[in-house]
This record gives sequence, structure tokens and C-alpha cells, in this order.
Amino acid sequence: MSRGGRKIEYVNIPIPRPLYERLAKALEGSGYRSPTEYIIFLIRKNLPDLEAKDVERRLRALGYLP
Repeated sequence: MSRGGRKIEYVNIPIPRPLYERLAKALEGSGYRSPTEYIIFLIRKNLPDLEAKDVERRLRALGYLP
């Protein structure tokens, strides 16, 4: 698979099988093709917030924010 002309390399992230199976069942009929697709969606959605919080924490530690 490629994104913007670049080949994307994938890694495996282990999660407990019961959780994966529960997610697969919950996603039935949702439009997501797989639990993996949904997990990627969640990460892409939440990563900017996590990065912003990290920047804020660093600025606070440096004394730039109260």
C-alpha cells in the first residue's frame, strides 16, 4: 500500500485477542472493513491531541506557560 507515492511499512501491535474479537463484533455493519482499519482511524484522530498536550507540557516545564 502506498500513500502519496510512498510505500507504507506496517508493524504489529499486540492486543489481547478477546478485546480484538469484541471490537470485530462491535464493528459489524459499521462500514469499517476490519478492527485494524478502525484502530488506525482512532490513532489518526487522537494523535494530534496527544502531540499538542506534549508540546503544552514541555512549554509549561520551560516556564513559558502558567
